[in-house]
This record gives sequence, C-alpha cells and structure tokens, in this order.
Amino acid sequence: MTISGELARDAYLYAYSIDEAYKFLFETTIEPGRAVNEFQLLRDLADDTYTAHPSINNDTLHLQGWFDVGAEPVVVTVPDFDEGRYWILHTMDLGHYTNAMIGSRTRGARGGRFLFASGVWDGDIPDGVDEVVRSESDLIKVMARIMTTGGDDLEAARNLQDQWKLETLSVFLGVSGPGQPIRDYPDPKSTNWLARTNFVLAAGSMARADAEWLTKYHDIGLEPGKTEFTPEQLDAAERGEQLGMAHIRDLAPEMTNAGKLLGTRADLQDGPRDLFAEGTYLGQWGLPPVESVYVKVETGSDGQPINGAHGKTYRARLLPPEVSEFWSFTVYGSDDRLMAHNAINRHSRGDRTLIMDDDGYFTIVLSADVDANAENPNFLPIPEKDAYLIMRMYGPSKAVQDGEYLTPSFDVT
Repeated sequence: MTISGELARDAYLYAYSIDEAYKFLFETTIEPGRAVNEFQLLRDLADDTYTAHPSINNDTLHLQGWFDVGAEPVVVTVPDFDEGRYWILHTMDLGHYTNAMIGSRTRGARGGRFLFASGVWDGDIPDGVDEVVRSESDLIKVMARIMTTGGDDLEAARNLQDQWKLETLSVFLGVSGPGQPIRDYPDPKSTNWLARTNFVLAAGSMARADAEWLTKYHDIGLEPGKTEFTPEQLDAAERGEQLGMAHIRDLAPEMTNAGKLLGTRADLQDGPRDLFAEGTYLGQWGLPPVESVYVKVETGSDGQPINGAHGKTYRARLLPPEVSEFWSFTVYGSDDRLMAHNAINRHSRGDRTLIMDDDGYFTIVLSADVDANAENPNFLPIPEKDAYLIMRMYGPSKAVQDGEYLTPSFDVT
C-alpha cells in the first residue's frame, strides 16, 4: 500500500491539534506528577518567565489544569465577583474545541456550580447545579481567568482565585466514588503522533464525533487505541509531519484574525483542518470570537517585522473597539511566541492601563528603549528582535467579531 504525501500531510493536519493538546497535558501534568481534577494556580500575571505555552495573556490570573471525567463528572463551584471584573471558566476537549465559556460576559458578577461530564454519562444531575457541560474527550483542559491590573489589585484577584472549588461528583455529594481511571499515558519522547492521537481517540467519544475525518485517514493508521503500525504507515507519519509542519509555518504570517481558527465543535468541526491547526499553533487554548477576538500585528508601517533594534520606534493611535469586557495589546517574540524580558516587566497595554488622549483616541508607543520611556503609561516595550502583537478584545460586539474593526497602523517614527 502506497500512502501519498498529500494524504499523509492532511492526516497530520487533522491530528496536529489533538497531538499538541495531548503533549501539553503530558508535559505539564503527567510527567511532573501533578494530579488531574485539581486546579493549578498561576498566582501572578504571566510574563517572560512563563514558557509552558505560546501567546498566553498578560491580563489575568489563571486557574488551569485538567478534568478527567472518564469515571464520573466533576463539579466546579465559582464565587460571586465584584462588579466590572472580567472572569471566565473556559474548557476545551482534547480535540482543541471549546466546550464551555462561563463567565462575566454571560453571567455578570454571579458565580455558580457547573458540572462537567463525558458525552455518554447518564447519571442524575444534583440539585444546585447551574449548568451541565458535556465533553467528547474524557480529559478536559480548563483555563479559568480572573482579570487583574496587578499592583494593589493583585491580592483581591488572588482572594477570588482561592474561592474556586473543584470536586468529583462523589465528593460533592459526600458519597464513595469510583476513583480515578487508570491510564497508560504514552510518552511523547518514545511515541509518534499516530500512537498519541489514537490514545486520545480511545478516551471518550471523540472517534464517534470525528468519524468522517477518521474514515479519510484510516489507511495511515488513525484508529482509536491502535499502537502497532506498518513500515509504510510509519514512513507516511514521518513524511506527513514534515509536510504538515511546513504548511502550518507557511500559513502563520497570513493569519491576522483568529475567527476561523478557534471555536466550538459546532463552529469548526467541518472546517479546513489546516486553519484549525493554525489556531493551535498560534494560540493554543485560545477563546472563540464570541468571547474574545484576537488580532495579530506583525509589521510596522514600513512593511518590516516589528523590531526594536537600532532605536526603531513605533506609534499607533486608535479608537477603542466595541467590547463589553476589556481590550489589550501584548507583545511576543516571533522566534518562540513568548513574551520577551524587559527591565520594567511590562508586556501589555490596554483600556485599563493606557491614558486616553483628549480627542477620545488612545496612543501606544513601541520601543526597546525602556530608560527613555518607562514613565510613559502609553509605552509598551518591544524586544530587539522580530516581534508581534496580539490585540485581545474580550466581549466583542458583532461588528468586531465580523472583522469590521480596523486594526491600527503602527507607524515608524
């Protein structure tokens, strides 16, 4: 059997988001021995010291981790918040689809109790649960966010963080439970993407949800639980990864709006797999456009990559976008897609930190010269290497979701 390069590439593009999600699970939780069904708390705003995944925001504290609902559901209890503080309980399955966006955009300051279950769970829903979320994968990524401006506000946000509670259903009900499922997690260092994807497909109902895609790629070896592959399949897997990654990297500079890259299964299940993979590559665990629109800015007015070397400075003036929550710009290095170190540890500017001009516009100044600009609240440091900005608009209006907001030009000055 001969497997074409095109088929191998397309199979890899289908599997890419699943495999990247699994590798993140393994590297951040399984390998270091952290428990599932427990929150991992990020007690400070992410900065250049945070390297676990690319393009994390610099606006919120995080409660992250993994639910395993293979044996029983879990219940998350969220406290009430102070008015005007953005918060969200965001979860995604191992296919990299969002399956919950519960937060201030839809509930205001009101918290609640939320039950997360597998797609096949048919138990009784206990009293006091506000919402039930079902997942096609038994393993669910959670990224909860609580807005803070840092400084004196940091302790208030941490206090709210401490009030979140995560329990298995049996603990919530005060009864004995089935215990955690025993899983033989494949090590990414000694397995290929076929084996890892097949492991994920076997843990839940993802294979059923993705049946149409799996039928196309059966010959290359994508099959729930399958671990043994023919030499032809192994060769195709290697070629597919090379061709697929080259395609993803080629696409990256063209992706300026994440509207077609991130979302729910209902939004994106049948969409192009290369665009979906691009959403994982550029913004793993990012929110769908109804919750947050992400716009990428890579070049200045001279058409060259944003870069603070040789004293280069940029200035942008913009009217604020229509959002119900907040908006901000964050800077990342193009080489690693992470925040770069600067002497004042400032990585983002937005509506809570910029000073509005008298005419209703905001001005942002980009430069690597921290000494000359540190006292300017509208200054955002950039590294002396190629960089890009992500503009995040939380609670965007329909016009913003539809791409009608004009991203400002960063003029070289």
